Amino acid sequence: MLEMLGTDAPQIEDKEQFIEQISKSLESKLDLTMPDAAVVKLPFEEWITERRANEELFYWNRYRQHLLQVGFSKEVVGTVGRDTDKIVGLLENPQKGGEWKRRGLVVGHVQSGKTANYSGVISKGADYGYKIIILLAGMHNNLRSQTQQRLEEAFIGVDTDKLDKNLPFKEAKTGVGRISDKARTPYSLTSREHDFRKSSKRASNFMLGSVNVPIVLVIKKQTSVLNNLIEWLTSLNETKGGKILATPMLLIDDEADNASINTATGENDPTRINRLIRQLLALFEQTSYVGYTATPFANIFIDPDSEHDMIEDDLFPKHFIVSLEAPENYVSASRIFGDDGDLTNFVISVSDHLSAFPEKHKIIHQVNTLPQSLMEAVRRFVLARAVRIQRGRGQDHSSMLVNVSRFNSVQKQVTALLSHYVEELLNSVKLHAALPDSEALKDPGMSSLKDTWSTITPVNGETWEQVKGRLIQSVGSVVVKTINNKSPDRLDYKNYKESGLHVIAVGGLSLSRGFTLEGLTVSYFIRNSIMYDTLLQMGRWFGYRDGYLDLCNLYMTDEAASWYSHISSAIDELRVELRLMEQLNRCPEDFGLKVRTHPDSLIVTARNKMRTGKKVTHSVTLNGRLVETVRIKSSKKSLENNFKAVVSLAEELEGNYSKNSAKGLGYIWTDVGSDLVCSFLSRFEVYDSELDIAKQHPVISFIKNDSDHLGLWDVCFYSLSEGETTDVGPIKIRQQRRGCIDKGDCYVVSGTKSRVASRGAEKAGLSEPEIAKAQESQGEAKNIPDIAYRIVRSKPLLMIHVLSLGLDTADSATRLADKACAWGISFPGEKGKGRGKLVEYLVNTVWWKEQFEDQSDDAEDDNDDQN
Repeated sequence: MLEMLGTDAPQIEDKEQFIEQISKSLESKLDLTMPDAAVVKLPFEEWITERRANEELFYWNRYRQHLLQVGFSKEVVGTVGRDTDKIVGLLENPQKGGEWKRRGLVVGHVQSGKTANYSGVISKGADYGYKIIILLAGMHNNLRSQTQQRLEEAFIGVDTDKLDKNLPFKEAKTGVGRISDKARTPYSLTSREHDFRKSSKRASNFMLGSVNVPIVLVIKKQTSVLNNLIEWLTSLNETKGGKILATPMLLIDDEADNASINTATGENDPTRINRLIRQLLALFEQTSYVGYTATPFANIFIDPDSEHDMIEDDLFPKHFIVSLEAPENYVSASRIFGDDGDLTNFVISVSDHLSAFPEKHKIIHQVNTLPQSLMEAVRRFVLARAVRIQRGRGQDHSSMLVNVSRFNSVQKQVTALLSHYVEELLNSVKLHAALPDSEALKDPGMSSLKDTWSTITPVNGETWEQVKGRLIQSVGSVVVKTINNKSPDRLDYKNYKESGLHVIAVGGLSLSRGFTLEGLTVSYFIRNSIMYDTLLQMGRWFGYRDGYLDLCNLYMTDEAASWYSHISSAIDELRVELRLMEQLNRCPEDFGLKVRTHPDSLIVTARNKMRTGKKVTHSVTLNGRLVETVRIKSSKKSLENNFKAVVSLAEELEGNYSKNSAKGLGYIWTDVGSDLVCSFLSRFEVYDSELDIAKQHPVISFIKNDSDHLGLWDVCFYSLSEGETTDVGPIKIRQQRRGCIDKGDCYVVSGTKSRVASRGAEKAGLSEPEIAKAQESQGEAKNIPDIAYRIVRSKPLLMIHVLSLGLDTADSATRLADKACAWGISFPGEKGKGRGKLVEYLVNTVWWKEQFEDQSDDAEDDNDDQN
């Protein structure tokens, strides 16, 4: 078998050991499981169970077989089957007569397999009788083309480009088409090469009732395309001026959250696009609309001006919301950035980029040299590829992502410099890789590769000598491409099926929304954004990395990592809430309101409204949330004043309340009046940042407006169990050591985590039965998330932290400040239940525009001419 691999055959002395490794890899893949989806919905008459027993399910059965053939485990395919049954069962029965419409939303994960899910929904929708299926596939040609190709493999069964070239049908078969015959091939009005055109051969002389197979279109979410389609469908309608009758239409909106109101103009103007989507739906008597998004912070919940406007929007998922889970092998944000992530070593900190790639720069910016960190990232990529060749996977696609600027001109410069560097590496390995190290390492290129190799720990134990022998093949096949809407370069993976495409892709938004970089191994990401959807969609490193996960790395700044950590936590919380809502039989409106009033919806609101240039208010609830001062004023005066405020609080607590041990956490006082808490909060100098919810006025207002639930408090001063003590007024504590990012006028605590409190801090003040209840709610989990303690909490908890801050890490020899104080509040409020009181936050859109306007969707890499 190894000999069949030719030059890609791994050089392994013990072939039995190699075969054993492959067998274990296959077994682990086939043993994968995936939790079922969670659903919140309005009551609905079930129809799918009865029909499933009597339908052939032709399209689903061949798609199911296709999934198994491409390596999905039976357990995962079974879950996809159950999840798609849930979703299709929440659509209307296409056999039902009269006028009807259904609206829903599916929340998945970035790069997690939403395509596999909606391909199953489309297949089953066609089986049950939906006659026209429209898939909205983002706003870029490369994504639409990739989506068309995937749907051809999963549902259509033929390569449309080959049919357009008049190749025999047998040669055009692909994916599911190889499993079944020609008779029931869906009729596609789009191809890989071409979006929908009224004048195309496929659309001309077409009549709605002329085919007895499903009609499918994969189109971009652009005004010209949508207008074209609406005009064409209107011209075909036999009921002039009325709706298209007895033709059930299913519209799948992939990346439904792409482009929010007031953030784009022209072709990509979402106000016009959303109007045209509604207009398209209104053409039909019978419609089902399902939006897919990777984040619960969907604009459909947050963007409308009022709760009433949100619920009345025709695209609001009033009938159902489904939250998809990912298989066990999915590389998620929580695994990389979470408190208990098993892939935290995935991230490599970047701090040498500012001269080459300032996080804010103009279109005329000149890049003269590459930072050392980027050159190291390139070396990691070629070394990882060499290892994959050694493992016998040299023919698999492999990619590196470089996302450092939104400007085409800057991307072009970076591409040129990277090409030059790759050429230098190639010359080095050609001349020296075959030599013994005593000679080879005299070459700077080879020496740098060896240095980088010393930081890599492959799980299969590959050695430098093995890898060195693969470097010529590894580096020699690497190409550097610029990927944006103005570049002629394309990631045409399909043309490299035999040898694989091995590419360093330089780009911006064109490499984000929905587009998959095959075999992505190393990512280099320098962008100034905290926008949830922008960050998540730029995170192409999420997904599946079976067989080479140990070789993957992500280069980014500590600040960017801190925002990913924050986003990961916020989204995980909302997913937990949706599951609780499912148990409580809540409806989509409840979840929409929960998202709309989540504190982190402030970021989305700011992004959506920043073009207005006005200050706007947004109401949120703090119930069930952790609020912390992660940014600490760094001036000597502010540090001293805040320490005095903490000392004053300690004195008042000692003089009026009984102190107890907080079970290894520090000292705690119970049943403290809210007046004392608010007095402390008013004296504490909070760093004034639009990025934080820990603002004095709204937090104090929220407490005072809900005195029934927030009248009595637990207050905890946290202290380490060992070390030197520090006097804090009448009490002695041991300072907690924390790493931070020095931003000049403030310190961002805990660096890449943007969190002050340690795991488990929120159990302070809870009784033993309450702690046990929180732990039981997490099943067999070893590390209990603090949200579990917050859920069972009956009183709010004020957390006081006295910190010794080090640069970057808690153990850093560079100490920035001692007795730096921060506070946090754990607000009670069981997840999934009433949202409680609201408090208004003022959103300064002028500040947001100044800081982040260049990160909005329409300001991305394909619009140099607008700058």
